[in-house]
This record gives sequence, C-alpha cells and structure tokens, in this order.
Amino acid sequence: MVKRVLCYGNSNTWGYIPGIGERLDDDSRWTGILARLLEKECQIIEEGLNGRTIAWDDPTHPGRNGIKYLL
Repeated sequence: MVKRVLCYGNSNTWGYIPGIGERLDDDSRWTGILARLLEKECQIIEEGLNGRTIAWDDPTHPGRNGIKYLL
C-alpha cells in the first residue's frame, strides 16, 4: 500500500513566484521535487492556496483560514 502525504499550505506550497504572481511548474515546486524523490514510497497530495493561514480570519480574503478546513 502506498502512503499518501498531504502537503497543506500557503503560497509556498502552491508555488507562487513573487513579483510576477505566476506559479512554478510541477517540476520546480518543492512538492513536485518531493513527489519525484518519494515516487515509489508515497503519493504526494498538493493542497496549497495563496494567502492561507492557520492563525486568523482575513476579512479581505474569506475562506483562507486553513485551520477551519482541517477540523
């Protein structure tokens, strides 16, 4: 049975490129690199969202308080 690893995070997990606002390609994101390194042992599930936090609700970006979704 292959293990599954959830990478739940913010813009770093999503692959945000500062300054231009685009996304890194699959092979350049850390989650993609991890997936290649562990391909025989684990399935990497990438769940990144720009602006996600687990500390507070941001009134300008509703739905970004990640702790509420983990519960």
